[in-house]
Amino acid sequence: MRKILIVDDEPQSNWLLSQILEREGYQVMTAGSGKDALKRIREEPPDIIFLDVKMPEMDGIETLKHIKQENSNPTIIMLSAFSSINDAVTAIRLGAYDYLPKPFNDGQIKIVIEKALREQTLSEEIANLKNQLKEKCDLFNIITASPNMFEIFENIKKVALTDITVLITGESGTGKELLARSIHLNSKRRNAPFIPVDCAIPESLVESELFGYEKGAFTGANKTKEGKFELANRGTLFLDEIGNLPISVQAKLLRALQEREIVRLGSNKPIETDFRLIAATNIDLELAVKQQMFRDDLYYRINQFRIVLPPLKEREGDVLLLAKHFLKDFNVRNGTRVEGFSEEAIKLLLSYSWPGNVRELKSSIEAAAVLAGKVILPEHLPSHIIRQTDKSLDIKLPEQSLPPETPDELLGIALKGPLKEVTKEALQRFEEALILKVLKETNYKKAKAARILGIDYKTLYNKMKQYNLS
Repeated sequence: MRKILIVDDEPQSNWLLSQILEREGYQVMTAGSGKDALKRIREEPPDIIFLDVKMPEMDGIETLKHIKQENSNPTIIMLSAFSSINDAVTAIRLGAYDYLPKPFNDGQIKIVIEKALREQTLSEEIANLKNQLKEKCDLFNIITASPNMFEIFENIKKVALTDITVLITGESGTGKELLARSIHLNSKRRNAPFIPVDCAIPESLVESELFGYEKGAFTGANKTKEGKFELANRGTLFLDEIGNLPISVQAKLLRALQEREIVRLGSNKPIETDFRLIAATNIDLELAVKQQMFRDDLYYRINQFRIVLPPLKEREGDVLLLAKHFLKDFNVRNGTRVEGFSEEAIKLLLSYSWPGNVRELKSSIEAAAVLAGKVILPEHLPSHIIRQTDKSLDIKLPEQSLPPETPDELLGIALKGPLKEVTKEALQRFEEALILKVLKETNYKKAKAARILGIDYKTLYNKMKQYNLS
């Protein structure tokens, strides 16, 4: 039940308005002054306040200002006599919703309350939707419907609020940088820089990229350059493919993590820097430690909190969801109008193993969208997807794919006319039977059937239409 507070120093006006509102089913409270109103609001916040403009001690304008300073946010409707209309307008400028001139009748009260409650409900719904959208956009900036990804999101919620070092592992193309950005955006460092570094760069460049250098530190160093550690000050440093770091650089990285300071190339002066480290790799660091390719002390330092990203093939329901998203994004960026995927194309997408994960899926959809007209068909997809899908859905036809025509059937055809026409009809019967047989064997997978028959998809489609095969 909606609560309404009436604030008026005239008891008769309070009583009259209370009677009208109670008959309409509202819970009504009254206050005889501005101070009394503020006390009632703190004790039991109302949804709507009817506030008289002219009151002794604290008038309606002053009371309105105090109400706006409270945590509650009720809808305020000013009550004003004709002589105080200007004050009512002033109140609206200060945040009041509307004003009601005295004297008023039941109809006016009903109209202004219904309008106020309708807008209040709409505002609440919009606020809730914005909060939900903000939470999902800020945290779940990875498109997914997969339960195991939702488990990862729960971990992100916990780890993002800390400064603990995070190690993200997973196959190439699974979205490790996207996940790292999500952690950063939900951390207390969200307003500071997120600095990504690809560690799979030439060894000669890694150290200068990370730590920076002074002018004249080496040939070509014509000016002082800040390193990524300095650029990430108060923010997040993301080291992608950290397993590729040379051993010599690993030692300096460990020191930077422990001491929170770095030294530029060509300098002896330490520089303090405040950063949060998130690292990612697609290799087995434990194995790299055993092979002495990665320092064990650095591994233990960066492996404080580990998140394992599953490959796309293990993200249930995500292939088609992501494919539609990438297609929509492609249309927006390029002004195209590819509407979707044919049933056969969807089956191919779902059957493929996606060794390149999300990255491969995105590039495949964009390439297909370039070739497609209204809808993406199997022949628009990259050929390696079709070939691998053929192997995974291998279909072996019997040696004799067609039941032989019986002598009576052949005689019936022969009696119809000249040999040329007989041959044509027999071939058509054979072709129809063959196509139907292959379609049944492939469970009506048209792309697969076309490849077995040695014809293109469009030819098969026309033949099916010719022989009325659905």
